[in-house]
Amino acid sequence: MKITAPVSEIQRLVDEGAYSQTTFQKDVLETLGFFVLRAGIGKENAERYLHTYRELSAQGVLMRSEFHSTEVKISHVDHFDDLPKLAELQNVWPHLYGGIVGTSFKRILAKAADSPNPVILHQDICYQYGETEQYSFFIALTECGLTNGGLKFYPGTHKLGYLGDAGTLNPEILPDGLPVCSPVLYPGDVVIMHSSTWHFSDAFVSGNERIYIELHVLDGNSPFSRETIAGTPTNGWKVDYDPVMREDANFFVRSRSQSLKEARAELAELQELRG
Repeated sequence: MKITAPVSEIQRLVDEGAYSQTTFQKDVLETLGFFVLRAGIGKENAERYLHTYRELSAQGVLMRSEFHSTEVKISHVDHFDDLPKLAELQNVWPHLYGGIVGTSFKRILAKAADSPNPVILHQDICYQYGETEQYSFFIALTECGLTNGGLKFYPGTHKLGYLGDAGTLNPEILPDGLPVCSPVLYPGDVVIMHSSTWHFSDAFVSGNERIYIELHVLDGNSPFSRETIAGTPTNGWKVDYDPVMREDANFFVRSRSQSLKEARAELAELQELRG
């Protein structure tokens, strides 16, 4: 297998810093698969959310997910619900899905000395439901960079779409010379990422806790949109679910992942019986 891509054009856009601006550029997002909107929610809003996160964490209201080293679920509180309504983001919504925009979940992704592990190279679309044009808005509440496990992207890889499975991706199959982009974000900056973009993060080494709010955005007409944040949907189909609690959502009588879980459980039982 061989993959070719317009590497020189991608490299030019990266070198010019086209992906990092104070005004949203949809064409750059479509080309690179990510875009950094500087001051995307403003520093004051970021500081407000950070204070809320730390306060609720200290009270035990917010806690890390059991099976996800960086995830903090926030769907059970309403303190972050005004996020998509912020004036700065209201300027973005008209450029997506013809102005009919929905969201399916919000969560916090935090990395620090007590959760320092790197995150594998992966894409998110294999964990989503519905159409493949979906986005994550990663809003920086703290400085997020090279030493504290900031996000890194392989530009243009969203063009490959959904790859038929989930797991650790192999960067060796990408075209020679395709750069890795590691933007440093400051409180209030927003990185907008297509859900098919290959991305990862290194281990936490030093510095402040790396904290993003992730707002997942999709077509407001998608049956999997849980809240309309712009426009008026016309599609009558709707799925009532919580994607953050995806273990409770199941469309299959029997699936590949279910079969693998059963096989692993049977193997573990056999190993235990054999001592």
